[in-house]
Amino acid sequence: MTVVVPGVRLFPWSMREAWQVLLRKAKVRFRWVSHHEGRPETTIRTLGKQDVVLLLNDHHLEDLTRYLGTTESHGRGRDERIWLGLSTERVVGSPFPKSEDKTRACARLCHLVAHFDPAAGGLIRGEGAEPYFCHQYASTDLFIPRKAWTNKENRIFWSGKLSVGNFADAYSQRKTLFAAFQKAPGVVWRDAAQKNEKLDTVLSEKDSYKGLLNLPSNCPGYTANFFENLAMGGCTLQHRMSTPMPIGLAEGETHLGYDLDCPDSFKEACARFLRAPDDFQKIAQQGRVACLQYHTLWHRAVEIFRALQTSLEKQGSNLAAGKVLSEAIAKLEVAQ
Repeated sequence: MTVVVPGVRLFPWSMREAWQVLLRKAKVRFRWVSHHEGRPETTIRTLGKQDVVLLLNDHHLEDLTRYLGTTESHGRGRDERIWLGLSTERVVGSPFPKSEDKTRACARLCHLVAHFDPAAGGLIRGEGAEPYFCHQYASTDLFIPRKAWTNKENRIFWSGKLSVGNFADAYSQRKTLFAAFQKAPGVVWRDAAQKNEKLDTVLSEKDSYKGLLNLPSNCPGYTANFFENLAMGGCTLQHRMSTPMPIGLAEGETHLGYDLDCPDSFKEACARFLRAPDDFQKIAQQGRVACLQYHTLWHRAVEIFRALQTSLEKQGSNLAAGKVLSEAIAKLEVAQ
């Protein structure tokens, strides 16, 4: 298996290095290839002839997927490889330019594209790939609480980006809610755009507070930050979504909810928690259990690889790389 990732670290550890940790733990044989923009030929030379190629982030591998799509010897139906893409951001209605075009380029190349934007399925299928929607996840090889509940502070913590370059509208909903949050008593926050903190710092922050907040992002589904908050054993405050609730989760049982378009609802959820943080210890515990049971990277990797395997079987595929895929699934199942 070859895992191709962007050569620049523009997205979270959970979307990149966590896969490396998981595959090593499961003893899956793989190449880890950092693709550098403008050098698609160099990346292509790393691919095996009978390979499963996982493109880990369609939006930041755009030059590679476009280049591969113009060749006659690489991609779905043109070689002996199995091609798998991961679409990690909002695709439809994104504030960033060419989001749909980037995902289309990946879909034209791949057998299956796993996507976190529920609206992207039709676009992916229209380019000939099988879409597979799934939620994001927590890497529980890393996101492990060290502090007991009683040793956590009775406050709510949030960190994240408030702006992305010149794209003022990228986090408009987030900024509106943040304005209602930033000066409230009992809250702590850090603008992640100001400094790229080491993972130890990020983990320590999440581990230090009984309340952990998730604000909306460019991903329209339930995000890695939400699941990581659950995994860290804090009581998570999460905006209500129009998409179905992830399996095993229920508002009021595994997390607290608030209305995305109603700052008053948001402020009330924060105030409710801060009035008596210890009343929410059970919710925090149940949220962590549900995350570990259904929403780890291991669960997502197995889900995605099985969906790919099923899709290939329906197509009657006899690609030799199918053996690589089957071995990876078997090793992941044993590792868990």
